[in-house]
Amino acid sequence: IEDFRRALREQEDLGGAYFYHLAEGGAQTARKHFLLLQQNNLLQRALVGIHSLGLKPSDLDALAEHGSKVVWSPYSNMLLYGGTADVAAAKAAGVPISLGCDWAPSGSRNLLNELKVAFLHSEANSIFSTRELVGLVTRDAAGLLGWEAVLGSLEAGKRADLLVCEGSSADPY
Repeated sequence: IEDFRRALREQEDLGGAYFYHLAEGGAQTARKHFLLLQQNNLLQRALVGIHSLGLKPSDLDALAEHGSKVVWSPYSNMLLYGGTADVAAAKAAGVPISLGCDWAPSGSRNLLNELKVAFLHSEANSIFSTRELVGLVTRDAAGLLGWEAVLGSLEAGKRADLLVCEGSSADPY
């Protein structure tokens, strides 16, 4: 626990993020890892819970209260556990969320595929607008890492990635 606390503190001092597979799976045993962190005052701003599938809305409130964050990987969650993190509750609680791939054997092969699954889940459950989904892989992801000063949005002095598509003149999102 003290090594974990030290690692969190180091990332906090750097303005970075400490990624931790948190409550991966829907079983109560997966949530016990969260409870251990909570009992030991390890919910901190640098903590980024990957998956967080086993968390309850009150747990998400606690993450938000401490500035902890979540990386959502809906495809692997659905494939492995038959469901995904309660991102609607996380969003309502104010937990910073970004979208990420888990790993190729049980997740999306790339972020665009993960974005497609997130879109389908979000559309079916009225969670994120298409603009918000794009934010989960750009601006919000940069903020989650503490990199918003150098990337995540198209601004002078920042590094930029662009995807230019030929097609309709409809809403680009």
